[in-house]
Amino acid sequence: MEIAVIADQDTAIGFKLAGVGLIYPVTSVEEARRTLERLSKRDDIGTIIITERIADGLRDIIKELYKKTSLIIVEIPDKHGPIEREVDPIRELIRTTLGVEIKFKKAEE
Repeated sequence: MEIAVIADQDTAIGFKLAGVGLIYPVTSVEEARRTLERLSKRDDIGTIIITERIADGLRDIIKELYKKTSLIIVEIPDKHGPIEREVDPIRELIRTTLGVEIKFKKAEE
């Protein structure tokens, strides 16, 4: 199974330098939506890496893909760093799907 990356230009270049072959740099949420829909229909792709800021604009389709496919979608920070959230969408997905809440202990400095 292949790994694909949907990201801004800078993040996409980083993955390209790391050797990932399926790189899709996007400049808008609509372009990202079309790309995600197209990639989700491919049988050879098992994981899609997408930046958090782009994923925020695609939350509806990402939730549907989690329900309908075995596709793994991994959200990563972009060059601006992680988004501070009150509710982590991945943690919320696990809670609603499995009925289990994951709690993390903050690392002591």
